[in-house]
Amino acid sequence: MDVFQKVLTRVYKKSGGKETIKVDVGEILKEEGFYPSRDQITSHLVGESWVTETEHKYVVRITHWGVAEAKKALSNTPDNSRAVEKDSQLLISNAREFVVMMEEFAVSPNAKKFGSIEKRYTDLGDIVSRLKSKLD
Repeated sequence: MDVFQKVLTRVYKKSGGKETIKVDVGEILKEEGFYPSRDQITSHLVGESWVTETEHKYVVRITHWGVAEAKKALSNTPDNSRAVEKDSQLLISNAREFVVMMEEFAVSPNAKKFGSIEKRYTDLGDIVSRLKSKLD
């Protein structure tokens, strides 16, 4: 999500998605830390027809195109599936290494190999916990 979409989604949330509600973009930009770029951001939002200007500077109304774009941006925000896929691949890789470590330990057990096994076991637990939290 780029800066413009981020601001648009804030306008969308403040207006409740209603085209009749006026929203102070200046206030949003202060909160987000983009206030120095208020002219550029506001003109971009207007140029994309996502918002319309009102009689007050930096006060806008969202348009139906803006509502559609904000919903689209919000639906794409949590790219959880990508993170789950990445962690799943990491889990598989680490599990394979864990099995190899266990086989090596079984052949010639020693404290150093056992320490490596413990560390890998902890890593696997961390990845499993991360995956669980993303799936809940």
